[in-house]
Amino acid sequence: MRTKKLIGLLVIFGMFSAQSQAEEYHSHNKLWRFSAAFLGAVTIADMQSSVGRQEGNPLLASQNGQFSGRGMALKGAGVGAMLGVQWLLLRKNPNAAKYAAGANFAMGALTGAAVVHNHMVK
Repeated sequence: MRTKKLIGLLVIFGMFSAQSQAEEYHSHNKLWRFSAAFLGAVTIADMQSSVGRQEGNPLLASQNGQFSGRGMALKGAGVGAMLGVQWLLLRKNPNAAKYAAGANFAMGALTGAAVVHNHMVK
């Protein structure tokens, strides 16, 4: 009788730990998705604040040195590729979602600082 109770307790605790791991995975996954959306929004704001201005990055500058459609396409493709690679990597290792989210928030903060600078210079 004691053995059955012990096994029952272990099964119940195992179910709770599996549930908490699943909840932790979903919370990290939600955090990563939010950080990806944040990075995308900040990138769009950066592109909006840079259009028609002189571009310091020669890869993003058009022939006349301004930020235009070519730069927007390259910047969007770069951010999209980075998020796509993260998504592929997180499928294999979902526990790394919090680190990927941290990287996205950091990149978004740096890009946000550029947005603020661009609007102050206007």
